[in-house]
Amino acid sequence: MELSKNLIRKKIVILGAGVIGLSTAERLIEKYNELNLSKFGPIDLTIISETFAKDTTSDGAGGLFRPDDRFIPGVPKEQVKKWATDSFKYFDQLLFSKEAGKAGVFQASGYQMFNDERIDPSYKDYVYQFRSLTKKELDYFPKKFKYGYFSTTIGIDTRTFMQYLTNKLILNGVEFLMKKIESQENFIREHPQFDIIFNCLGLGSINFCDDTKMIPIRGQMIRVKAPWIKHFYYTDDNCYIIPNINTICLGGTRQKGNYSVELDEKDGKGIMERCKELCPSLESASIEWEWAGLRPHREPIRVEKEVVTCSHTSRQKIIIHNYGHGGNGISLSRGTCMHAVDLLLNTSDYLKSKL
Repeated sequence: MELSKNLIRKKIVILGAGVIGLSTAERLIEKYNELNLSKFGPIDLTIISETFAKDTTSDGAGGLFRPDDRFIPGVPKEQVKKWATDSFKYFDQLLFSKEAGKAGVFQASGYQMFNDERIDPSYKDYVYQFRSLTKKELDYFPKKFKYGYFSTTIGIDTRTFMQYLTNKLILNGVEFLMKKIESQENFIREHPQFDIIFNCLGLGSINFCDDTKMIPIRGQMIRVKAPWIKHFYYTDDNCYIIPNINTICLGGTRQKGNYSVELDEKDGKGIMERCKELCPSLESASIEWEWAGLRPHREPIRVEKEVVTCSHTSRQKIIIHNYGHGGNGISLSRGTCMHAVDLLLNTSDYLKSKL
């Protein structure tokens, strides 16, 4: 099926309104324009989700570009490299455009520190600057570490970025519909009008397509006002301090299999203690808001094309799955969405292996 020639006649739906769903919609519109199909009229594109904006997992993300192979299991390194470089190129172009302020994209520098000797992370090849810390630099910190890196990368204020994407999609005629999505079979039966379905549901894929490989990794964080903090900090005891546009993101937790999205007082206290030990000036910070959410983790991330037949109408539907990014959703969003759209158009030069 040569969809690149008759995309104008296709009704497309994206399930999920997190960063993956919104980025997929943005990429589809770009591709539609690249193929010069806009002269026939706007793309017929709908986003359906049970949650939007502040209710999505993406809203709480720290938003620092640092995709780490250790947390992307099961995906070939060359594939991760392709996703990461495509994503960094996109955010870099946005950073140095007139849209950067609206998009909440900025350059960020900072430190990652730890006590176990380890190989350099793969993101060192994508970011603006990366080097090891000297012993003298490590000795400056109140809490002592044996090893560390300093890097300059890209930060994305996810709340701002999500609103930027939403506004852009609205201007391009994308329809938004709030609805609970259950099984794949039920959705296809209830919505026969859609020819192409992008599944960007994250943990919702457990019910949508019975994916037993999906697990939640619970995260909790605290947003504070501390404008004097200009660098980010990561340590090996689940402590991070990430400056965003208007707040500083303090975290965090990585609790596999925990489905609770309620704030945990003990976790919050632990986050503040670890962050203040590393950066004592946080004692003067004022808390703006707190958040708990579930990172949608899968081994491996699923970016895959599937053709299914509707049992009710016997019509074939194309489903493009794009989910399971865990804590790397922001960092890999553009790359995996480009991959997913290429799978639809049969023009992909990505690796042919089925993830």
